[in-house]
Amino acid sequence: MPRAAVPGSARQRVRHLTSSFLRRSPDPAARPAVRLVSRAGAVAVTSAALLALAATATASAATAGGPQHPAFWVAANGSSANSDTSCQTAGYSTVQSAVTAAQNSETGSHSPVPTIELCPGTYQEQVTITKSLNITHASFPAGLAEILLPASPALSTTNCQVKDTSGEDPQSVVEICAATVGGSNTSGVQVSLSGVTVQGDWPANVCNDSLYGILVEGGATLNLTSSTVQNIGADPTTSAGGCQGGVGVDAGNSYTSQIGHAYLSHDKILTYQKNGVVIDGAGSLARIVNTVVTGAGPTPYIAQNGIQISTGATGSVTGSSISGNNYTGTGETSATGILVFGGGSSCSGGDPQSGLVQHASFTGNTLDNNDVGIALFNIDPTCAKSAATPTRDVACFNVISNDHGYPNGVASADANISGLVTSTGYVGDQAGVSDTGNQDVICGNRIFGAGYQPRDATSSLPNPPPPAWVRPVDIFSYAAAIHPQVTGNRYDGQPYHP
Repeated sequence: MPRAAVPGSARQRVRHLTSSFLRRSPDPAARPAVRLVSRAGAVAVTSAALLALAATATASAATAGGPQHPAFWVAANGSSANSDTSCQTAGYSTVQSAVTAAQNSETGSHSPVPTIELCPGTYQEQVTITKSLNITHASFPAGLAEILLPASPALSTTNCQVKDTSGEDPQSVVEICAATVGGSNTSGVQVSLSGVTVQGDWPANVCNDSLYGILVEGGATLNLTSSTVQNIGADPTTSAGGCQGGVGVDAGNSYTSQIGHAYLSHDKILTYQKNGVVIDGAGSLARIVNTVVTGAGPTPYIAQNGIQISTGATGSVTGSSISGNNYTGTGETSATGILVFGGGSSCSGGDPQSGLVQHASFTGNTLDNNDVGIALFNIDPTCAKSAATPTRDVACFNVISNDHGYPNGVASADANISGLVTSTGYVGDQAGVSDTGNQDVICGNRIFGAGYQPRDATSSLPNPPPPAWVRPVDIFSYAAAIHPQVTGNRYDGQPYHP
């Protein structure tokens, strides 16, 4: 399933490949050799762990809202000569100088977590955080408090990159790294950002596969609330050449065994090049609630994914809105609103891990105009069939719609045209929910629109005729799901059974 193919001379994935659909061929005789490039890791994280993450993140958020000592104020006219008690008397003019001072004030494990009070203004810089702290808008919602990528961004040199031998270290607007000098993950570092805008400013011709708005690694936890992350990577509507960079929020990296935890609430992730949010690798996990993730809409340049949980990570997405991930180009790929990818050790593109995504949960979300609303994809080591190990991922009670359809049997200009390869060539691939996995649950979803309209009786496996393989719920098209529980789903108001 997922792969990051785009037209043109696709560059070899060197660090963070964020996947879109792998070549999907329902006809085994027609299926080409699959080259899967994605990130991996092997762990099953229980729902209890998710609740623990939510509890710690919520506690961090509560801490951010209350009085904190010490407090460090940042304003454009800040000066070390000031008393540092308000925006008018701010002691710091850059975010990084305040972060450095705050971290230096933490002398032990029982030190109070400092707060950076960010006054309205634009701070054009990269910020690196290695200890627990809170960054909050000093007068939210009055005025924008924005951290903006500088004109000449630097590559990361944190401990989280010790194991990265790719030669393409990441660039990020904000990096949170809790790793030791040797690159090992730690625990206990909690960073809260509230009411802040994080914005990239990479030119359209930049081609770097490791560009991030916020990067979380080394075992750290991010609590992001009421914030916006935008313009991450090159322009997805104009950038060609196979570049797979540009992720709004990334937690963890299976290639370098880095772990990240993320808790997102009431945020906006906008105008990313490749993916809105990525949670990747063994031990990484997230809880995402009431968050808006918006892709570029129809584009032939890159197959975007709104939220990706992959290769050993797990998490939940609830009450969120994910839209506009719609790939119209060639290259055997589709875009997704929510993508789960795990397994496939024999075709992982050099990834040292190949963990399944287990017990992930996606409930009560609105997914609009994505090629595939929710894609659950866990494959066995041969990359040929569903994983033998139960994955038990859940996609229930979501509202999923797509008007990018195939009128009169001909693809509209904004429908996917290349996501599935068959014995007759490439055809489009669109589904409300698709499942390659073991004992996954798909229930109570309301699915609408011509983009997911069931094909007629002759459009069946293993060779769906052109123009597309389209289903409200697809449990067949790459590899048949094992014992899926599919109940209570409706298409255009009527019961639907795949």
